[in-house]
Amino acid sequence: MAEHVTFFRYRVLPGRRQAVLDQFEKWEREQKPHAKGFIRSIVVANSEDPDEMMSAVRWDNTQNYMANSSRAEQDAWFRELRANLVSDPEWFGGTLVRESTA
Repeated sequence: MAEHVTFFRYRVLPGRRQAVLDQFEKWEREQKPHAKGFIRSIVVANSEDPDEMMSAVRWDNTQNYMANSSRAEQDAWFRELRANLVSDPEWFGGTLVRESTA
């Protein structure tokens, strides 16, 4: 099965950037141990506007990504994250078709 990658772009509420970063740290501590198939995540802030951010998550396959998305604990974590955002993230999910490394 091919790996799954989801990108999500969002704007942080004024003064809530650290809360968003803390929420990702919370995911690492509390959700990651239960996230079967999780490979990695990244969080990037726009160089010109640090309240505009994009994240990406990578999973071993779409089935495990969807199973994690369906967990009640994951939904609760996302709702906490969402409370710090201007609006819902813009989502893009897909299958990894090519990768290049150094």
